[in-house]
Amino acid sequence: MDQLAFGCVRRAVFVCAAFFLRLIRWLQVAYWVPNARPHPPDTLNHSKWGTHRYITVHNIKLHYVEQGSCSKPLMLFLHGLPDFWYSWRYQMHEFSKDYWTVALDLPGFGRSEPPAHCVTYKLSNLARLVCSLITALGKSECVLVGNGAGSILGWHIVNQYPDRVSRYTLLGMPSEAILQQLYQRGAIPLATLLKSAFLLYAGELPTLLARTGDYAMFNKLLGPDVKPQDLEAYKYTFAQPAALRHTLAAFRENFIDFFLEECEYRVRKPANIPGLFLFREEDCFGQTPEEYMSLLMDAYEPLETRFVARIDPKKEY
Repeated sequence: MDQLAFGCVRRAVFVCAAFFLRLIRWLQVAYWVPNARPHPPDTLNHSKWGTHRYITVHNIKLHYVEQGSCSKPLMLFLHGLPDFWYSWRYQMHEFSKDYWTVALDLPGFGRSEPPAHCVTYKLSNLARLVCSLITALGKSECVLVGNGAGSILGWHIVNQYPDRVSRYTLLGMPSEAILQQLYQRGAIPLATLLKSAFLLYAGELPTLLARTGDYAMFNKLLGPDVKPQDLEAYKYTFAQPAALRHTLAAFRENFIDFFLEECEYRVRKPANIPGLFLFREEDCFGQTPEEYMSLLMDAYEPLETRFVARIDPKKEY
């Protein structure tokens, strides 16, 4: 009994100490004011990552980075949240031997122009924009690759525009319709629902907190082994005016009605597209893939699934 009491007291001391250390950090001005970043790190403009291009689609000036010859089949990469083209740099280099690899900055991300209206971030509108981009690049179809929120967008494109996709590889997240089915079954963890509610209804507070500790959120998202120049690339990109607001707007536009309205894109158009779904122990919404794998396999055929111990890039909602 004495050991139990001592353990409880020790635990209470540790919790109180952690709280006071956090309180001291909150009271420091430097914790709330990030470092100034007037110039991009060299890695963002390094020629080894590819060539930077701009193209106007739906009256939005989009930025993308390309590698390989445009005479080859197009492989199009879609990033997640918070993310931008840079997360695909290694994959672009690897696949540029056989494909024209293009990593897009979605509207309002990286160097792409923000949309005039937040409704542009709706999956249906982004999907139409991506399909128009494929046409503007001189192609009729692409090999589609997406991660996190980019996977959710990718599923929607495969679902509604199968003629624009020859093959696809999506990482870490099921489609919006399957996420909604999981919610209706009560399979989404409470912590995930609370986090989503905070992002949806807390106004500008999420963007304020994202800046704290000199954008410390990216230290956590990228992991302890991230190279300093890569970490700085993310911090510089999302330190740009309104960059975090665009990230929050994209999340809110797609999930503000998620808990209230039934997803209208559950019905797939006929297709027979080979696909690959890569997953890890737990996805960005807190589910284990076993909870929805059968739903995914039933909705998208033929689909191969493969477990990987670590997904890179490793961001998302």
